[in-house]
Amino acid sequence: MNHNATSREELLDASLRLASKEGIGTLNIRDLAGACNVSVGCVYRYFPSKAALVSAVVEKIWEQIFHMTENSESATDFREQTRRFFDCIRDGSAEYPAFFRQHAASFRESEKDEGRQVMNRYLDRARNSLAMSLDKDPAVQADIFGEDFTRGAFIDFVFDNLLLLEIQQADSCDYLIRLIEKLIY
Repeated sequence: MNHNATSREELLDASLRLASKEGIGTLNIRDLAGACNVSVGCVYRYFPSKAALVSAVVEKIWEQIFHMTENSESATDFREQTRRFFDCIRDGSAEYPAFFRQHAASFRESEKDEGRQVMNRYLDRARNSLAMSLDKDPAVQADIFGEDFTRGAFIDFVFDNLLLLEIQQADSCDYLIRLIEKLIY
């Protein structure tokens, strides 16, 4: 066994491979140490608990799932940005099967807040990116949003439906795009 310290990044990469192959729910320090041919103590040096390991892996997966294609911050077509998000979610789900359903269950009850914070940080970033593309889209009706149909509620509706499409394992988001077109264009 290699008792030399490996890097945190190497351990995370190996953890991602294990999560991709076996699911995040099966991730543990002993298996990670074996996969990296290092001692369990070496893994504990970088991740003081299973919760710390799972949290780091969940954060890395969220980061990968919501990677935005080049220039997404400057996207000016809300429909196209919505499709990009759908593709990111679908690709991430293919890479990490059942991640959306398993990641919360991967934390013990006392650790769920940490997992929720990681998830919310990435979800908020994704929602903000959608909101920016909505604001920049010149084709959106200028007076469409008001007190009873707010921009924030609309972004939440679109985003929640993108996640629902993943859970349903939908092949496309075409219906959602058509609905968006009918509502705001």
